[in-house]
Amino acid sequence: MSLSVLSPPDLDAALALQQAALDDAAAGFLRNPPAAELLQYLDGTAGAAFGIRAEGALRALALLRLPTPERPNAGTPFPLVPVADWPHHAAFLENAIVHPAWRGRGFQRGLIAVRQARARRAGMRWICAGVRIENLASWRNLLGQGLLLAGLRDDGGRVLMGLLGAAEPGALATDGAASTRVPLADLAGHRQALAGGHLGVGWDAAAQALIYRRRRLTRA
Repeated sequence: MSLSVLSPPDLDAALALQQAALDDAAAGFLRNPPAAELLQYLDGTAGAAFGIRAEGALRALALLRLPTPERPNAGTPFPLVPVADWPHHAAFLENAIVHPAWRGRGFQRGLIAVRQARARRAGMRWICAGVRIENLASWRNLLGQGLLLAGLRDDGGRVLMGLLGAAEPGALATDGAASTRVPLADLAGHRQALAGGHLGVGWDAAAQALIYRRRRLTRA
């Protein structure tokens, strides 16, 4: 098994892997970026693409979107990302997919870690990710790699969970004594906890509820 940065010659393998994952997923569960978009990650224009190869084939793929002076982040800032940091200092973890026959081997966790490291080397202050509320495996992996649940938004009729990591120590500090638990499927409970200044930090022992802790405001 090898984890590496992908390049334009990997486009066909990336498209084939993406199709295999789409064929195995419920409709609308995964995003399906076209070849032209994937190529922008493979050639470095939009950021970077990372892959894991095993037994001679590409088995997992993940994208990292990095803003540049020519291509800054636009639109409404991600929850809790300061307006001043949003255009040029917030990276996105996108489109992590694993071939159906190769799931459960820690590939996604490895791809999260390598993309976070690359984003920090690029000077990013914030690392953002979005995952559908139904995608519990991705929740677990992102929370396990240090990201925190920071917000919710509607994504074409489905709920997208916004997870956030910070390069600056303490930027997303929480009070461990002020915690609450919300059942995984309790959307109203998640909204209430986030509106009350809490951040989702992990799962309870039975993996039945998300643990929230109150955010400590340590940054202007």
